[in-house]
Amino acid sequence: AGSKTKTTEADTSVGVASWVRLYMGKKRGAGGGGGGGAGSASGAPGPAAAAPAAKAPAQTPSQGAGKGQPPMQPGMMPQMPQPGVALPTGYMLPGMGPGGAPWPGYPQPPAGYGDGTNPHGPLPGLGPAGAPVPPQLSAGKGLGTGGKDGGKGMPKGVGKGMPDDEDDDDDGESEYDDEDDSEGGNSQDMQHYADVCYSLMNYGTDAASEIQWKEKELKATKDPHDRALLMPVMTDALLQDMRRCAKLNSEFLAMLVRSDEDARRFAQIPATHVVQERNSIKVRTVLRQFVRDWAAEGAKERETQYGCLMDALKRFVPLGKPTEGSHASCCQGGRPRVLTPGSGLARLPYEVARLGYAAQGNEFSYHMLQGSKWVLNETSRPNMCKIYPFVLSLENRKGVRDHLRPVSIPDVCPSDDLCAEGELVSELSMCAGEFVEVYAGQEKAWDSVLTCFFLDTAKNVFLYIRTIAHIIRPGGLWANIGPLLYHYAEQPDSISIELSWEEVRPAIEKYFDFKEEDVREAYYTTNISGMFHTRYRCKYFAAIRNDRTAEGKSHAVFGGADKEAEVDVKARRRAPMRDDEDDL
Repeated sequence: AGSKTKTTEADTSVGVASWVRLYMGKKRGAGGGGGGGAGSASGAPGPAAAAPAAKAPAQTPSQGAGKGQPPMQPGMMPQMPQPGVALPTGYMLPGMGPGGAPWPGYPQPPAGYGDGTNPHGPLPGLGPAGAPVPPQLSAGKGLGTGGKDGGKGMPKGVGKGMPDDEDDDDDGESEYDDEDDSEGGNSQDMQHYADVCYSLMNYGTDAASEIQWKEKELKATKDPHDRALLMPVMTDALLQDMRRCAKLNSEFLAMLVRSDEDARRFAQIPATHVVQERNSIKVRTVLRQFVRDWAAEGAKERETQYGCLMDALKRFVPLGKPTEGSHASCCQGGRPRVLTPGSGLARLPYEVARLGYAAQGNEFSYHMLQGSKWVLNETSRPNMCKIYPFVLSLENRKGVRDHLRPVSIPDVCPSDDLCAEGELVSELSMCAGEFVEVYAGQEKAWDSVLTCFFLDTAKNVFLYIRTIAHIIRPGGLWANIGPLLYHYAEQPDSISIELSWEEVRPAIEKYFDFKEEDVREAYYTTNISGMFHTRYRCKYFAAIRNDRTAEGKSHAVFGGADKEAEVDVKARRRAPMRDDEDDL
């Protein structure tokens, strides 16, 4: 409310303010855990419940009302109890049978048993499979609705769980209620989301370690002649300034987690968790992406790339008058619908919405989504934060302190343009997920698709082309700018089909009529004061959708090389393949 940018949910997408709800259960009632009630070993047993079968339906959980012990301390994870052995005082295991009583024996575990892979072994009924107990978990009268044996116990408590927010409702229902959790997908998504949040929270530790390493290298210069050549500023004072800037970055990144009611449950890193290096690298990428998308010094990059796409949009899908082939399903209040896949921190969909179109961004990276969620929903004025995106980059500096240069973000406040008196007046939404999986069923649902540095993120570019053709109505626009770098080309265990423009163009031309095409130079997340710039020679084109039906199917490449399932862009309907269809 107020100055916050409120975003809307499209038919099958998720608004910015609520996309995480697909992966998170509500805080109230989380103490219910899996099959059985929250409580402790010393709790009085609740009503007896028949032991559910391995695939017990969610409607028949065991329950109990044991009197729990005090909340667990952060980082504590109980070991798997032995048959008939009471739990130590202070431990609480939701979903262990009536009233939290000790597990009487197994091999036949109750529903909700989480077969996790954490260092302490499997944990029964603790929400996602094998996840640690959240800090400050209280006892309560849990009503677990666990999955099958080896699955997950999703939270559906009616008692006290995680400390509830003031604006939470009291119905005790979980946001998993209407979803099918039988295959464990939501559990994996939630764990991945938790890993992303932990990596954002871990930036301070990661940066401190790198600065310490740089300090060790600098002080390893023992030769007096070499040390005499070092500038006086290359001393402890400079390293101290680096630590100060890194600390401010750490506070900013932690704020991305703590300011989000869905993410703050992951604001404390478990003692046994190890942040993966690839996630640490992505965190640094988020800082540089903020410069590109939401800082004044990124304006030149945005103008050369987003500018040409929006110019094409205004020419070929103008506002205010119907275009040939447009229909009600493509419009929201008469506004043409525009999709921007691979939207990063959401500057392009924001600019499209500001023009007056109904814009939706799509992004696969939770790191980027967490940043866009903050900038679209939580900012209240321009330049409200300062970050130091180059503090750990000592290479290619002209000035000794160039890496300590602050960057103010955001250069604009989205709510100033998109909201009037607290109400959203522009159409803007964000959708989290893999592009093909999310949009494969949305036939002729979009008036335009704008892609910037996106086409080469495909493992199979034909699958992207066919999906884009499937979702754009006849007469609609596809405008693109970007290289053919192919992101998966250097990953040894990943599929990557790397084609030339000479091979890619005919596949596009099958469904689109080219109206504009040329090569344009562009930069990406460049440090304008640095000595090293990467310049791309990008393919730009604007093409209009013809009447040919998008056809063919490709083996799914985003689920692993051994995945046999196929993705059919025609709403996943199976059909015999024609001789002229590709089967890549």
